[in-house]
Amino acid sequence: MERRTLLGLLGAAPLAPSLAHAAVGTTDAGAAPQSVRVPLDDPDITVTENIWIPMEDGTKLAARLFLPANAGEKPCGVVLEYLPYRKRDGYRYRDDIVGPFFAKAGIGFIRVDIRGTGDSEGVMVDEYEPPEQDDALVLLDWIASQSWCNGSVGMRGISYGSFNGLQAAAKAPPALKAIVSACGTDQRYLDDIHYRGGCLIDEQWTWAMEWQVIMKSPPDPLIVGEDRWRDMWMERLDVTFPLTIDWNSHQTNDAKWQYGSISDFGKITAAIYNVGGMLDSYVPSVTRMMEKAPQVPQKGLIGPWAHKWPGYPLPEGHEGPVPFGAEGKPGPGVDWLPQEVRWWLQTLNGEDTGILNEPDFATFRQDMPAAYAFPKDTVGAYVTEPSWPSPNVTPHVLHLNSDGLSESAGDETVLEHGTCLTHGFANRFTDSSGSPDTWWREQSSDDAQALCFDSEVLTAPVDMIGEAKFKIRVRADRPVAKLYARLTEVTPDGKSHFVTFGLLNLTHRDSHEFPELLEPGKDYDVEFPGQFSCYRFSPGNRIRVALSEVWWPCAWPSPEMVTLGITAGVSRVEIPTRPTGIDTLPPFTVLHGRYDDPDAEPAPYLGAMDGVEITGEEGSRLFTLVEGSKEVEESFVPGPDTYYGEAYWLRRAIREDDPNSAEMEAEAWNTFRRGDWNIKLRAWSRSRSTTTHLLCEESFEAWEGDKLVFSRTWEKDIPRNML
Repeated sequence: MERRTLLGLLGAAPLAPSLAHAAVGTTDAGAAPQSVRVPLDDPDITVTENIWIPMEDGTKLAARLFLPANAGEKPCGVVLEYLPYRKRDGYRYRDDIVGPFFAKAGIGFIRVDIRGTGDSEGVMVDEYEPPEQDDALVLLDWIASQSWCNGSVGMRGISYGSFNGLQAAAKAPPALKAIVSACGTDQRYLDDIHYRGGCLIDEQWTWAMEWQVIMKSPPDPLIVGEDRWRDMWMERLDVTFPLTIDWNSHQTNDAKWQYGSISDFGKITAAIYNVGGMLDSYVPSVTRMMEKAPQVPQKGLIGPWAHKWPGYPLPEGHEGPVPFGAEGKPGPGVDWLPQEVRWWLQTLNGEDTGILNEPDFATFRQDMPAAYAFPKDTVGAYVTEPSWPSPNVTPHVLHLNSDGLSESAGDETVLEHGTCLTHGFANRFTDSSGSPDTWWREQSSDDAQALCFDSEVLTAPVDMIGEAKFKIRVRADRPVAKLYARLTEVTPDGKSHFVTFGLLNLTHRDSHEFPELLEPGKDYDVEFPGQFSCYRFSPGNRIRVALSEVWWPCAWPSPEMVTLGITAGVSRVEIPTRPTGIDTLPPFTVLHGRYDDPDAEPAPYLGAMDGVEITGEEGSRLFTLVEGSKEVEESFVPGPDTYYGEAYWLRRAIREDDPNSAEMEAEAWNTFRRGDWNIKLRAWSRSRSTTTHLLCEESFEAWEGDKLVFSRTWEKDIPRNML
């Protein structure tokens, strides 16, 4: 689910196509050529604006098709991207980059609107439901049987498209030979925007509202017909139900989240190229897939970017700031489409491009967090590993002792730490944020409100690559409590620079399906992973582990204030490390300095509380964080000649003395305008809590012109299931 990205894509769309297609670069040499856009009118390709594909129940899905001009005489492999994000307007700009690029290189590309979205018939009720997944299998068979396809089909996608590619691969359809999975996950409960470590995270609210207006947007009358579009739209509106309320009701890894997650990795037969970003919530899936499905060819790439593709070409002759749609942000990005084409030519067309002979895994080693340097490139370099898991990686164990981190265990000592509801503002999201305002900031202010363990000053660099493991002996004085762990690097000036984090609802210590209350005062040995990180701790600095009970405004707080007891001397962290000095050049072109705009504002790296409104008396102050705007911004979409608009707004508030003062309010708008066709959609929700319930409200409205044509409201008190 690519959130808050559509206008960025549309705003970057040039009114005239570029005129050239550069050669593929293969090294990080700086002088390697970079790809540029292929025009839609290139004589070597054909573009079909809309075709209808029948499903088994007679429903027709709408598709846009890009093919090599000679595909009729020389059938080719075809790549499917299967999304709810409107091929006609919302994502047209990106499709106009990918489709021509693939077709020029000899690979077909077909963009299909999922049932009930865009111009496709039917209805969509929620994400990844059985009709959607069943349709994917029909689509794969249909594409493979067409005269312009050689029988080999791939699936690509970022976020939503990554999810349904992985879901299809898990069913092993014969036609599906390979996928490219970017910024998605094979485990919906573990990594999605709903829950993390058994904790309810804030992106559940924002995405629910944005997703609601996406699903309920109308088809284009110029495609489905002036006499049909309104009935199709009303059919979509009629199945509207409260997403936030539903998602908040599924607080454990139940059947809702298990459906669409992979349970049997051994069934997978498609080759997989895994792509992730270290600022993205879905990064664990990259290495997990490589570990759990070794029977198929796999490659992995994890860059310094957020929820984005590694990098797309700019229009030829582009000047000024790099548009959002170029992605690979923050940099340095990767000239991605040439690399992806090599993958498809190998796996679908049977050409030996050499890509399978190159290192299986590449990632970016950070020497400082991304926000430290933005808009300049993240400080560091790309590194490669021959395979994953890598034979070069070994765990480095540091014990959490009462006097700091050490390679040997100290005396067992219980150290107490109480809930601090203002802890967490040194970062703003656990999700897929693409804004430097929300990337991890300097951490010392949060460290001051946490239980910290520091190493001795390092005398040599330590290169981390992989997921840290936090192994903590913990007790709590309440039956429901959480544990949040951060790994940072501390410089001599006292600054604390983020490396990775882990989060666990302690009632989920043994199972995300069947949580169990804590026995107050009883010790538990818990283990939980940090997010993937590749980071160099430098000589002269220290490694820090910081522990806390709460992580507002990212995760919903426990029902009561809690005192944790951490047993030092027994608790430890395992840091996966690799030798220094074994780096090789990556087998792709690195895009250096793309966002190095001298006029751009730097990220607020040193301002942990920037943007936070604080009111009231000391001891009971209210902390409020507002993001986004309720004002719709429109952009013109050439082709369908439509004005597309969107807005999102999020308010998070908490009082420092009461976890049940937490409040989350979210709102999203979508608009479509062309001539007399004028559509507006608005979704809104607000949630609060007591010690026993989440108190949820939600509404949805739709207008045609100035006429309100649909309106529903819902309220529900949802029992907290050890949340």
